[in-house]
Amino acid sequence: MSDIHTVPARRGAATLVNAGQKIKIINTHGNQVVDTWAFALPTSTVSTTDVAAPLYPNATAESPSKYTEIANTAASAPEYMSMCHTRASNLKLTPAVGDVLVSQKRAPMVKLVEDTSPGVHDTLIAACDRWRYSELGVKGYHESCTDNCWDALHSLSTTLPSSTSSDVSESLKGLQASFGGRVPDPFNLFMNIPVTKEGEYAKRGVSFEEPVTKKGDYVVLEACRDVVVVMSACPQDVLSINGKNPVDAHFQVLG
Repeated sequence: MSDIHTVPARRGAATLVNAGQKIKIINTHGNQVVDTWAFALPTSTVSTTDVAAPLYPNATAESPSKYTEIANTAASAPEYMSMCHTRASNLKLTPAVGDVLVSQKRAPMVKLVEDTSPGVHDTLIAACDRWRYSELGVKGYHESCTDNCWDALHSLSTTLPSSTSSDVSESLKGLQASFGGRVPDPFNLFMNIPVTKEGEYAKRGVSFEEPVTKKGDYVVLEACRDVVVVMSACPQDVLSINGKNPVDAHFQVLG
């Protein structure tokens, strides 16, 4: 069995997961939301099994010339697991076992292959950040999933083994700049955000509720390509989403 690693309470952790490997993310205490991201890593070769999105999908002879340089620059950005694109691909608010989560270029990133929890997760809510806590009345410093994401990526980039490709190391170091400092919306594992309805025309809202998981519940994601997975043991202690008691979570890379 591979080692079990800690996502410290209120902090983040990141790990490389190669294509075909799986990552098990464990809600150790039962009440902890884990914000989760996946960023695509560069591949050294392009093969028939490469799932990276092409710059010119379904190209015809003349179609590449129709794109502008500005549009191509934006389209060349690194791929990341995107919640809004995943919702459109799966026609679901919440992925279930068997569903593939895709990038902003609609290419496969990870597949949800096992889930021992009740399956209540969130794809709607942005990662908490310093401005969210200010909005909630917090004075001064407060940890956030947004800061945890970038801190975890930086920590991983400085502790990679010497055998790791230099392309991977440079890719990790450049991710924050590539995204202009904007962290993508995470897959909020174990987060309970019911969609509410009001009135005749079904006006819809959302509600922040406690997780419905139990101790030891976990999900397993299988990498469809080489990715770095980032996790944050959400530090939210103002609302009830972590039972107002953020704690450690754990993960294990399998295969």
